[in-house]
Amino acid sequence: MPTFPALVGTLAQTLSGYSAHVLDIAAPAPGFLDIEFRASPPTGGWQPGHEIQIMVTSTQARRYTAYRVTGHDRLGILVALDADGPGTAWVRRLRRGEDVTLVATKHRPLRLPPAPRLILGDGSALGTIDAYARAVPSSIVALETAPSSVAALRERWPQFQLLPGRTEPGTAIQAWLEEAVADGRLNGIHGALLLGHAGSLQQQRRMLVGHGLLDRRAVTTKPYWATGRAGL
Repeated sequence: MPTFPALVGTLAQTLSGYSAHVLDIAAPAPGFLDIEFRASPPTGGWQPGHEIQIMVTSTQARRYTAYRVTGHDRLGILVALDADGPGTAWVRRLRRGEDVTLVATKHRPLRLPPAPRLILGDGSALGTIDAYARAVPSSIVALETAPSSVAALRERWPQFQLLPGRTEPGTAIQAWLEEAVADGRLNGIHGALLLGHAGSLQQQRRMLVGHGLLDRRAVTTKPYWATGRAGL
């Protein structure tokens, strides 16, 4: 969770802060929350994939990605609750009807690799994956998450390969990736978007590039968390 001096946090809220009202909070699967806000949009409007920060304290913010945008002033985020840091504790206390401050600038989409593309990630990146995969139905998506969440998430995202996570992060995705490479399932992809656990992304990229499936420039990575670092 980003931490900065109180003065910087206050300045960010003054220059790029938007008052947001919590319209609804739902639990689409164990360990996940779907939160809908109403908030005036920044320049260019809210967009799927829009990165925002929610001020938790005067010195701490938590990053999210808007995966659903309705009209000009409603946006939804998906929150994974598997971390045990202050951001997770804060979001667990959040209730419908509360007001929070979102910090956002004009939408700057990720550098997307060529399509059709492979998208890999974990529960921390589910909102981002949904936002970018929805725009390109030909995407092949595989995502690992807590075993208790898999069945419910499969009902909502039947087009994704939802894999029960193992003790070590990234191992379920890696096993799936090895099988997919071996049986030729990925021969038609032109690019890959890798999100989530930092160490896993490096391993996945090495495999895709090392097996000659993709050029390194056709792989975009965005780490969300790393082993040994404080949880959000």
